[in-house]
Amino acid sequence: MTVPSTAQYAARLEELDPALPLAVTLADGTRVCLIRNADAVYAVADRCPHRDFALSGGDVVEPCVLECPWHGARFDVRTGAVIQGPATDALRTFDTHISEGAVWIASSEAP
Repeated sequence: MTVPSTAQYAARLEELDPALPLAVTLADGTRVCLIRNADAVYAVADRCPHRDFALSGGDVVEPCVLECPWHGARFDVRTGAVIQGPATDALRTFDTHISEGAVWIASSEAP
């Protein structure tokens, strides 16, 4: 896969445990939460839109579903959509690219 020239390095694929989100800070200072599901990696902003707490401390409660550790809001990490409140705003998502075992991130539009 060709990595876009604007993509930023995030992590090595082997650093990602499918059961746990991983917090990373990109070179531009953006805090991102990475979630691995089989061979796919999803990236969302590492902040819950409900109260601005870090989502990387949460749990992957089912494939592609991240739960905020503070108030239990749940999000689909593939789309950023809210699955369960109290959050009402979707998460910002990022495009991911995997090349030679490295995860690269390119930002997408905020929801």
